[in-house]
Amino acid sequence: MAVATYGANLLVAQTLCRSGEWRGPVTDHFDGRHFHVADEVEQGSFLRALEWFCFRDPGFYSVVAANADVPELAGEVAPGGWEATMVNHSTVLLRLRGLNVLTDPVWSDRVSPVQWSGPKRCRPAGIAWEDLPRVDAVLLSHDHYDHFDVETLQRLVKRDNPLFIVPLGMKSLLEYHCGRARVREIDWWQETAVETAAGSVAVTLTPAKHYSGRYRSEERKNRSLWGGFFIRSHDGVKVYFAGDSAWTSFFAEIRERLGEPDLAILSIGAYKPLDFIAKAHLTPQQAVKAFKALGAVRGMACHFGTWQLADESLQETLDDFRSGLSSEGVQEDAFVAPFNGKTMKGRAAEGCRGEEVASPRKGEVGG
Repeated sequence: MAVATYGANLLVAQTLCRSGEWRGPVTDHFDGRHFHVADEVEQGSFLRALEWFCFRDPGFYSVVAANADVPELAGEVAPGGWEATMVNHSTVLLRLRGLNVLTDPVWSDRVSPVQWSGPKRCRPAGIAWEDLPRVDAVLLSHDHYDHFDVETLQRLVKRDNPLFIVPLGMKSLLEYHCGRARVREIDWWQETAVETAAGSVAVTLTPAKHYSGRYRSEERKNRSLWGGFFIRSHDGVKVYFAGDSAWTSFFAEIRERLGEPDLAILSIGAYKPLDFIAKAHLTPQQAVKAFKALGAVRGMACHFGTWQLADESLQETLDDFRSGLSSEGVQEDAFVAPFNGKTMKGRAAEGCRGEEVASPRKGEVGG
């Protein structure tokens, strides 16, 4: 029986729940087999996870058949401008002049190894698949199911063959599922250039306080790297996409090294119970602190509203976010929590300060 169980676990870990893997020299955050960080995530014990799973009491999460917002995509983004449309969760269509970028794309109904079980979609994608414009590049922050959706990635490779920019170790996972995709692997603080007809765009992988792994075992954990992305366009636009991260000093370091972003995309959902889930994710209040630490001009909140991955209700997330804005003295039109389909627009540097923003609808903060 023990041999059969071991064999079944090995098969699942190598196929359905396969994780990324990196082989390379030892560094300050790679021991030769696993990635790590000094400010490491303190994950709860197996018993704590089992207790939460068996006795969790999630708050109410609204389900909608259609989105209230309709994307407002420009025919062409003006020089020095940016456009960001919330698709769902951590999937954002970011458009710069000459470049369309997707972050952590998910169009599936469930964020799970299978589509018959796991967290189910509560609201449709903000951009229907058939309405999605050409995608030039895809940024993948890490390999968790709500950020690395195999079905969506396969569809993107087949339709657009975009350039994938990923942390170390994720190329093997992407190629296992998608075949010969165009992939660039980079390490923390490493920069790669994306050439467009309008000019070069620099993409830097930034550190984060999180972890990786698609199968729950210590051996498979942290075999690939995780992180966020800082984008600097040819015409001066700076955008930061944090991926998943708990509160960390990395936010201040990113500002020191790369500058203050015109737009910061930060997660605000999946944080309760605080003693368990929030160790790997920002709370809404911490997201506002991160926004300030980055010195960002504008902010877009993500990682909420589409799948209920933790125990907080949707309204609780929005209320906690609004409370964080108030306590930190941040205006609601500066850092927005948009529902799916909402498009935000701005300009580089001082150009978007003071831009008029539509008043938020009831139940929505700033967006």
